[in-house]
Amino acid sequence: MGAIPFADRFEAIADRRSPLTVGIDPAPEVLKAWDLPYNAEGVRVFGLEMVEALGDLVGVFKPQIAFFERFGWQGLKSAAEVIGHARSADALVIADIKRMDIGHTIEAYAGAWIGDDAGTPVDAITLGAYMGSGSLKPVVKRAAEHGAGLFVVVRPSNPDGILLQTARQEDDRTVADALADDLTAFNQGALGKTGNGPCGAVVGATLDDADEVLERLPTSLILAPGIGAQGATMADLRSRFGRAAAKRALPNVSRQVAAAGPSRAALREVVERLVDEAFALRG
Repeated sequence: MGAIPFADRFEAIADRRSPLTVGIDPAPEVLKAWDLPYNAEGVRVFGLEMVEALGDLVGVFKPQIAFFERFGWQGLKSAAEVIGHARSADALVIADIKRMDIGHTIEAYAGAWIGDDAGTPVDAITLGAYMGSGSLKPVVKRAAEHGAGLFVVVRPSNPDGILLQTARQEDDRTVADALADDLTAFNQGALGKTGNGPCGAVVGATLDDADEVLERLPTSLILAPGIGAQGATMADLRSRFGRAAAKRALPNVSRQVAAAGPSRAALREVVERLVDEAFALRG
């Protein structure tokens, strides 16, 4: 994986290719629409086709590992092949795993995905933190050592978590705000320079109040789901995040892209338009 920090590698490929992040989500209905079997071979073919069609356009691919895990070791083997193919196309890969635990267990989760000695090396992973932000410290350490990125769920695009995320602590900060503050502190500890640290955040592009938590994340890349099928647009992301945070965003589109397939030409047409819109976020 190399020691170049993920944030630096993302900035380079975002400028050269695009900041657009395309999800590889082989859900049952998607495989059916693509006339693929609902098994390990189906998810493998879907993932490889997405990379073949879009690998020269997309800066970041984000496979949703749950759809591969569904088929046991065979599915995970398919995931590893798709991930390897995406990285060979010079794209960055975020394994969407959303692991959450403590101690040796979270260390093992990190070791499965981060580092050259990982079972399936990727460039970044997603994490949950509601076992306490301190539980993330072993993963932050490993990510900093191996130049990997982390995207911690802070304020995602689904509405079901709002009650928990906006609950007030004794110091009157919301739970999400306190987590954002901790991620910024982790980045300050890991950074030997100015810029963005290893701890990014997941903040939904659908949120009208996103600016409140984003102000607490000045050194984080922002993985922004919710564009496309969930109703948000790139323009919404710009207006809701503000110019500074939008420039640090990884706009994530999954179902909207997959729905254009399996035609490679149709996939590229949709993504070329999204790439243009994503580039505008960095202006």
